Amino acid sequence: MRAFYQPAVAYFRKINWTLLLFLILFLNVKMMVKIVAVGCLLLLNYKLFQDKTIFRQKFILFYVCMIGIALLNLLLIPVTTNYIIAVSAGIIFWMLCTAAALLNSWFVLKTDTSKLHSTVSLFFLTNAAVTLVQLVLIMLDAGSFNPYTYQGMYQKYFIGTGDLLTGASFDVSTTNALLNAFGVVYFLSRNKMILALLCMIVLLFTASNFTNVLIAGVLLFLFIFQSTKEQKSIILVCVSLLVIFMIRVSPQNNNYVTETTKKLLNKDTKIPAVKKFDTLVVYKPDSILTGEEKKQKIAMLFLDSIKRIRMELVPLTMVTKPVMPKPNIHSEPFQRKKDTTLLQKELLAFAIQKIPDFNTDLEQTGTKDLPGKLLAIQQTFHFFKTHPSKIVTGTGTGNFSSKLAFRTTGLPVAGGYPDEWIYINDAFLSNHLNLYLSYFSKDVRLHSLTNSPNSVYDQLVAEYGLTGLAAFIFLYAGFFFKKIKKMTYGLPLLLLLLGAFGVEYWYEQLSIVIVFELLMLLNIKETGE
Repeated sequence: MRAFYQPAVAYFRKINWTLLLFLILFLNVKMMVKIVAVGCLLLLNYKLFQDKTIFRQKFILFYVCMIGIALLNLLLIPVTTNYIIAVSAGIIFWMLCTAAALLNSWFVLKTDTSKLHSTVSLFFLTNAAVTLVQLVLIMLDAGSFNPYTYQGMYQKYFIGTGDLLTGASFDVSTTNALLNAFGVVYFLSRNKMILALLCMIVLLFTASNFTNVLIAGVLLFLFIFQSTKEQKSIILVCVSLLVIFMIRVSPQNNNYVTETTKKLLNKDTKIPAVKKFDTLVVYKPDSILTGEEKKQKIAMLFLDSIKRIRMELVPLTMVTKPVMPKPNIHSEPFQRKKDTTLLQKELLAFAIQKIPDFNTDLEQTGTKDLPGKLLAIQQTFHFFKTHPSKIVTGTGTGNFSSKLAFRTTGLPVAGGYPDEWIYINDAFLSNHLNLYLSYFSKDVRLHSLTNSPNSVYDQLVAEYGLTGLAAFIFLYAGFFFKKIKKMTYGLPLLLLLLGAFGVEYWYEQLSIVIVFELLMLLNIKETGE
């Protein structure tokens, strides 16, 4: 007992438990948990407000600049009470980003480097453990060792299995995937190969095709420019695991990537017609059968009875091996339910009510020349072309492209929002919201990152203009780029983040950006940059 107790105590002393608690609570999907966590930790670490050097870091000034642009736009555009409330909510998002950055900087400044590494490692281990428990529960529920190919229970899991692996944050699976992508790079650069492979395995389990492509590109960069022989071998193992997962574990995701690539390359693609499989006539009740079908059922039952009698007459010694009948995967229980969900019905009703001439045609939407992501970029470009006065400071917080803009609609797609404060800007309604509804109010086959208008870059340009984009380039990205020369894993982490910024409003998501900043600040400290 003592032999176990002493090493455990020694290990626990290597962990900054306050930092670990901050990471787990702040990454939690519930906004109130984030706010309480930040508020309590700022009170416990009030001395950080006395350290002026922390506030001078340019990446923190970026957040302050975004708040300034939001306030400036209040003076430049007509406002209503509901819009003032919406902007206030947007400013709270940026304030939370600022507070989290300050806490990260404080923890890194006041904590020993080895202790920081131990804490980060335990965080990734905790996230991996939660994810694996979630996967085991799915396996038990499905009764299948590989739920990624299991089509039973009306395809409850199947291609969507990875979407349910949210990890310790209980946020969307893409968050979990990108966090583990950071982990792969972080542990690989530190020669912690087992932990790097663990993060890679967890990443693959989330079945995030976008993250798979992103990590493959970064691993290729590391293999060519920034790796030792040992690291190259682990990179090859990671790539092999990716190939095995796509081909053997989840082949339907491989098909999805192929179709998406064709779409991005503007190749002619159509939504494949779904083959309908009817239940065999012998399993249907007589009450719903036609006269001809009743005759077929009688004939089939008669033939089945003759077969059973013959089998019973066969001597036992002649029976070599009993053959268990296999379920027909083309029967109804193995097919995805085509029923329109409550959310889809709500989105469709909203679209028909709010948007004149809303396109409800599934086939026309599914066969557009470009995916929704690229159409959203075209919308932003066209808007500024027709409203050049908005180019400098943008349309205003929550007015065109942000999680806040979706939240203030009152629709259950980006968190709750009080009905009496609902706010929808006309520019958002006729552009990104219309685009989003045209895909996500229809069949689940269209619900994809490639069809979502969400993007940090779109948010910065559309709502904060060239001023916001310049602040991001020179204050945020520029701060880390200047320190990359001596950093070991800084550049690949930055490449991952910049790639991720193309698919979601990550600053408002309050998740992966915080972990990115912690890892970058840690690397800056340990390299003495």
